[in-house]
Amino acid sequence: MDGVRPRSSRSTDHRLLRCVLVVAWCAAASVVAAEPPERRQRSVLARPPVIQASGTDEDITDASLEKPLADVVIEGNTTIQPHAIQSRIKCRKGRPVTRQEIQDDVASLLDTHWFYNVKPVLQMTDDGPVLIYRLRERPMVRSVEFKGNKKVKTSELQAHVGISVGHGFDVSANRQAVSRIKSLYREKGYFYAEVDLEKGGSQDDREVSFVIQEGPKVRVWWVRFEGNKAISDSVLKTKLATKNVILWYIGGDYDPEKIRNDVYTLTEYYHNLGYFDVKIEHKEEESDDRAWVTVVFKVEEGIQYKVRNIDLVGHDVLSRNKLWGKPKLKPGDAFNARLMGLDVKHMKDQYDELGRLFAKVDPIPRFLDTPGELDLVYEIDEDKPYLVGSVNAHIRGDHPHTREDVLLNNVARWAKPGELANGRKLRMAQARIMGSNLWDQQESPTFNIVRVEGREYLSTQIARAQNSVDDVFADAAEEEGPLSGHSMAPESPARHTPRDVRYDYLPPLWERSSGPNTFEANVDIPAAPADEEPAGKATYADPVEQEVARPAMAPARPAALLTPEERNASTGRVPRPVGNQMLAATEAPARWGRPEGSAAIEPEYHEVDPTALFENGIGEDPVGPIIRAQSDDVVRGQSIDHYGNPVPQDPITSVSPQGNPFGSALRAPQEPGFVDVNVDVTEGRTGRLMFGVGVNSNAGIVGSFVLQEDNFDLLRPPTSWSDIINGYAFRGAGQSFRLEAQPGTQVSRYMATWTDPFFLRTDFSLSTSGFYYSRFYDEWSEERLGGRVGLGYLLNEYWSAGASVRLENVNILPQGATPPADLQKVRGDNFLSSAVFTLTRDTRDNAFIPSSGNLIEGSYEQAFGDFNYSRFELTGSQLFTVRQRPDGFGKHIVHFQGQVGWTGDDTPIFERFYAGGYSSFRGFAFRGVSPVDNGYRVGGNFMMLGTAEYLVPITASDSVRVIAFTDFGTIEPNAQINDFRVTAGFGFRLTIPAMGPAPLAFDFAWPLMQKQTDQERVFSFTVGFTR
Repeated sequence: MDGVRPRSSRSTDHRLLRCVLVVAWCAAASVVAAEPPERRQRSVLARPPVIQASGTDEDITDASLEKPLADVVIEGNTTIQPHAIQSRIKCRKGRPVTRQEIQDDVASLLDTHWFYNVKPVLQMTDDGPVLIYRLRERPMVRSVEFKGNKKVKTSELQAHVGISVGHGFDVSANRQAVSRIKSLYREKGYFYAEVDLEKGGSQDDREVSFVIQEGPKVRVWWVRFEGNKAISDSVLKTKLATKNVILWYIGGDYDPEKIRNDVYTLTEYYHNLGYFDVKIEHKEEESDDRAWVTVVFKVEEGIQYKVRNIDLVGHDVLSRNKLWGKPKLKPGDAFNARLMGLDVKHMKDQYDELGRLFAKVDPIPRFLDTPGELDLVYEIDEDKPYLVGSVNAHIRGDHPHTREDVLLNNVARWAKPGELANGRKLRMAQARIMGSNLWDQQESPTFNIVRVEGREYLSTQIARAQNSVDDVFADAAEEEGPLSGHSMAPESPARHTPRDVRYDYLPPLWERSSGPNTFEANVDIPAAPADEEPAGKATYADPVEQEVARPAMAPARPAALLTPEERNASTGRVPRPVGNQMLAATEAPARWGRPEGSAAIEPEYHEVDPTALFENGIGEDPVGPIIRAQSDDVVRGQSIDHYGNPVPQDPITSVSPQGNPFGSALRAPQEPGFVDVNVDVTEGRTGRLMFGVGVNSNAGIVGSFVLQEDNFDLLRPPTSWSDIINGYAFRGAGQSFRLEAQPGTQVSRYMATWTDPFFLRTDFSLSTSGFYYSRFYDEWSEERLGGRVGLGYLLNEYWSAGASVRLENVNILPQGATPPADLQKVRGDNFLSSAVFTLTRDTRDNAFIPSSGNLIEGSYEQAFGDFNYSRFELTGSQLFTVRQRPDGFGKHIVHFQGQVGWTGDDTPIFERFYAGGYSSFRGFAFRGVSPVDNGYRVGGNFMMLGTAEYLVPITASDSVRVIAFTDFGTIEPNAQINDFRVTAGFGFRLTIPAMGPAPLAFDFAWPLMQKQTDQERVFSFTVGFTR
């Protein structure tokens, strides 16, 4: 038996053990199969019950739920797995629960549509209450089918209806799905789509089938106006959300709700232009196949109201001439809400300069019995001056990356504790916060000015060795308008309590919005209740002595907003002499309330909200039944006969421009208030990767690749991998870092730039850059490698100053066989170093297509090193709006610009002046205007250029403009004019929102005066696109 190993006894034992385990498992399975299903599925975890309940259901009361649950049991589920049910409930074993939590669980289970019924019951055990959910399952959906859908994908329909295989079958949910499908088709423009529930409408069904007849997609073929005379169709179309189709397929979506909103928008637009009696209706004309709709707006414009008188009421600190010296809306003009808003802003800005942040200027129109006339009263509440109490900055989030001082730096210069709360400076601070790329614009930054009650801040000011705060206000006082009541005596400290109120003292936004009917302002303010008079608001009440019929053409409120009964209602008036003027006191219709039997009425004033002017939506009725009554400005010494000008006073005793012979001598001292500046922001995505392409006649085609981080921190290197992963490395100081690559056919540039807007936490900005630049000219090719360091300072909202030093190596490679001496002298490498000082004033209202304001920039540069020369340049431009539509659009703009420059004799050829091209001298090629030496353009040491332009929009939306221009000037070797050039031409400016705010420019120009060596180019252009 050698060579054969006997079998191990251990192997035999293993086989016997396996047999025993198999027999035991079969026995256990047979016992489980014999149990009823409800016992098998009783526990949430499908385990055998370890707690024996009493079997008696008890009411669920607060007392019965005092102890933690001994168990949570599910009963009645036969097809749905316990873990799926468990994920829908929150009540758990070992935790106390409330009746509300149990109700929430029931609602959660019913929302699944798996069950017909869910009944919670409670059974008591020795270990505590057992919560049982008894379920009655629905049958499951076997299939879902959509028939006839071609324009909408099945997957989109299935996601929209929310019914899928394996979900609980619910007839009501199936029927609701029919409505959802119809709604989806209507959103896509298929307003005639029909949906039938072929299967799934009976309790016996288990399959769901929808039959869809899509019908045509309805588009707007044309939008037409009828009856409009004062305003053209093209202008009215710019106010509509409804647009007609372009080329049969682009746009033209039909939406009845939009059309109804357009009616309100047009009505509001007419009201803002003084057409308060306008009536607008619409109708729709369908094509035979119902695929096209023509929308017709029928307009009854009515009469345009004119302003008869304008009064200012309630002003005491500032004189009328100061407040209303150069009004935009004057007596005799047609009513224009935009111009009225500009006057309100002008007056409010003057109070803001005095620290009276909460002064109110409310324009109140009063309609007269004379058709088409109204009086306008500006009711002024001057409030009191305020000082800054504290500045509170908060960056939302648990672990922000940005240092808090980055946020404070944007505010600290304009608002310091203890200083006068100057509204203009606070607007500057707000603009810097709102315009910063550091903060998330979706969760918009808030800039709130909060009035603070109490006198704690007051004692703090005195503790700073100030006996009064007169000095704080002295600089703000105007000679015409004496400030009153600013002195104060020392006070003991007291608690101060901030109010939970946000006040709006900043100017409103005037841009039209295509969004919902809401109005935006820079700071949110709760409006005063309609039945609450603002502090200091004048009231007017005179008894009505007799009733006369009111002319039908002068309704108490806009006819478009009146019911037919209200249009026919009569009102009363009584002529009343005031000086040499007859004022009409007009009774309002009964709906605004004259109590029966009352001999007098309290007039009600409906204010025009200038913050809502020319918005897309329709808000509250801007005007209402206004009573023209005795004005207290006559009592105060202002004459309505002269539109509110002061009544002539005794020149000996009259010391106040308001007609008060005592001036401010008898006024009680007015204690200043305090405000806190609260700024809350959320960090935004400050890193950007941008790609773009541009083409123009000067530089050819240029690509653009930009990597930029606007919240960079040069002194925050990573200390661990987590700093890099979590985004803390090199972030948080508000600095800017930019890498830029611009390869091109003629010009290429590569640059790295770092900027600190608050260098060393001061108001100075520091920037450094390194660059490589190459350019191909006809005369030579040029490469520059170098860097710059610059320091900037913002003097105020218009003026800025800067200084910089640049160091460059310039490599010049001449082209051609016989270059001139000036070019031959700089062949190869040249080291250029210089210091530049600039001063800029910019008051333009827009950076891309300005319509008013001016730009003046002067610079002085001193070069040293290989080249030693001085350089002066001065550029100035002025813009005027000579004509515009009443709504502020359609501006005709006149633009004048001039450039003068001189540079020293040692200036190298690559730094001299040249002209020509779309941005310099149209009608000539790029650098086509220059002194010439041996056929080479060598530049000049003296430059004088000028431009005159007239820009006119040719579309109502201002998206296409035509321009006529003339360019003139010269480039000379020295400061004299020998060869003067003049060109003239025309061009187009196209604004395409998808391509950014900068317009596309296409110009055609022809020389009228030129030099024989000049290089002409009729057409010049620039087109850019960045994403």
